Amino acid sequence: MAATASTDPFGILVGKVNADLERERKAASFNVQELTQFIDGGVERTKRRKELENLLYNEPVFRNIDRLMMERDQTYEQAVLKSVKLFDWSRKYNWSEEDFELACRLANHDLAMTLHHAMFVPAIERLASDEQKAKWLPKALRYEWIGTYAQTELGHGTNIMELETTATFDPTRDEFVMNSPTITAMKWWPGALGKSSNMAIVLAQLILDGDHCGLQPFLVPLRSLDDHTPLPGITVGDIGPKMALNSIDNGFLIMKNVRIPRENMFMKNAEVTREGQLMMRGVDKANYATMILVRVKIVHWAYEGLSDGATTVIRYSAVRRQSSLKPGEKEEQVLNYQSQQYKILPALASAYAFLMAYHCLHRHYSRVYAQLMDGNTSHLAELHCQTSAIKAYTSDVTVRLLEICRQSCGGHGYLLSGGIGLLCSSALPLVTVEGENSVLYQQTARYLMKQVAKAVVGEKTSEAVAYLHIKDSGPDPGNMLRSAADCLNLDTLVHLYRHMACSVVTGAARQLQIAMEQGAEQHVAWNNNMVSLIRAAKVHSQLYVVEAFVAEIRQLSKTASVSLVSVLTSLCQFYTLHSIVENAGNFLATQTITPDELEVIRKAELQVMAAVRHDAVPLVDAFDLHDVSLHSALGCYDGNVYERLYALAQKSTLNKSQVHPAYYKHLRGLIKEGQNQGRQSKL
Repeated sequence: MAATASTDPFGILVGKVNADLERERKAASFNVQELTQFIDGGVERTKRRKELENLLYNEPVFRNIDRLMMERDQTYEQAVLKSVKLFDWSRKYNWSEEDFELACRLANHDLAMTLHHAMFVPAIERLASDEQKAKWLPKALRYEWIGTYAQTELGHGTNIMELETTATFDPTRDEFVMNSPTITAMKWWPGALGKSSNMAIVLAQLILDGDHCGLQPFLVPLRSLDDHTPLPGITVGDIGPKMALNSIDNGFLIMKNVRIPRENMFMKNAEVTREGQLMMRGVDKANYATMILVRVKIVHWAYEGLSDGATTVIRYSAVRRQSSLKPGEKEEQVLNYQSQQYKILPALASAYAFLMAYHCLHRHYSRVYAQLMDGNTSHLAELHCQTSAIKAYTSDVTVRLLEICRQSCGGHGYLLSGGIGLLCSSALPLVTVEGENSVLYQQTARYLMKQVAKAVVGEKTSEAVAYLHIKDSGPDPGNMLRSAADCLNLDTLVHLYRHMACSVVTGAARQLQIAMEQGAEQHVAWNNNMVSLIRAAKVHSQLYVVEAFVAEIRQLSKTASVSLVSVLTSLCQFYTLHSIVENAGNFLATQTITPDELEVIRKAELQVMAAVRHDAVPLVDAFDLHDVSLHSALGCYDGNVYERLYALAQKSTLNKSQVHPAYYKHLRGLIKEGQNQGRQSKL
């Protein structure tokens, strides 16, 4: 697993593995390779990952030696080069979609044009008619077209129904005329739009004979295929430097009377005829399939961020020694301090929890999408609820826990060379991309309120809210936790979560109903109870992750070793108990647990945390993150942290010369003047 000398991203040869890390690894209670293969999806996928690692990391551009020292133009240019390399290899070696996504992960997503594969190609596959796919897909797959997905506008993001971009049909020329009628209508934020893409899928309001007919996707050429210059009527560019992810040229797009053929409207689900009539020929809601898929992928991106962060902080905490527990003795590993464990092990547990949640959510998406393509929309609302909720929850938690991990690395965590700071800033967009989280929680809450209304009158509810019936089918949670051992029973913990979620969700529904019965209009009642409604959506999300974690372990237990199931069970117990403690207010307020039981839970939480700490280093080793991918002086496999920090410091552009030009331009005059004044004062 260790990075070899030829692929060391820092260009230094250290040799021995840090003794503390070596000792941690030898004490593992499970087979690390077995867990790695489970994470990868099987022995063959692990083998395939290693093959792709060998391909990428023997290419100098992917070793990222100087990435932290680059200007914006250099960062973008290198990202374009990396993207072109991956596109070329994908075409040359006939990569599967899974291979390409894995290669992007190995490249640390430090790419310019990933939206081409993440949204542009999937949108063509899902939204184009068979005739359009036959014409368009080959161009996209051989990279004659480099595409982006232009949905978000300067004035509207999550509320896509209010997008202002228009596509007006001109029957005299059999064309659509694309326009950005206001400044807020310009497309703003699409990745790879600024400088890279020559085609865009544009979401626009369809206008037929002066009537607005709803949102539809259109294929719009942006740049000349000969010299890449913007086409007539197209104003396009980069939106400027961001807090992170500056390898991506997020862009703006203004269209002024841009004409495209009628056939450039995606026609799998709707078609405008030559006479200007709108013909619905599929499920119009299928237009959201691509957006929903990206939300599913964001859950995996959250897992990736946490796995990187947990690897960095746990390895560093094992290497770093600070103070001593007993005066006069050797300084202690920071990882041995209970306070440090309590800060960083939730990130480890959450990484595994989110991986399990992703597995469940992706299977759910695949099932519902297959039904959707057959015209069955019966489970679409449930899928929208679940993807909105889990995307929002996992991204919220990831951003919070990564910052805790960064702080837990002490001052070195503030250095970009430490790696963890860049992870923090790169994760920040997850809470707003593909839907701002507060809005997504509200969308989830609307679904939950409808399901509560069904449950009240005895109608069938969806599987996603089966917990609404727990009071009819399960025991009352009172006095279930008499000892720490009771707290380690996963069935008991899931039952407590279901009871709490049921109480919080139905409580929010009652508050909403009371407000309307007292005369408040529905929108006023909603706004006045928004905090409670978002809380309901969050507990729904928390329950989903807990149930997914438990379900995946149960499934794994049929094939995996006892030791592997045991360590993952400990992780699951810790994740669930820690979440109860963090959300104790909800559990106490709903009388799911008593104050005395909360104290029992706290003791059990610390007890199982000690078990997780024993395997902390092997558990992050199982992610099998190559040093080149992780690119962290603090999280390197061999633990030679200080040598790498010093090596990277020497690469700073400020150290190119012994005396910086700023000395001669500015500083020398100040010093010399001070010296002259000193001489004069002595006289």
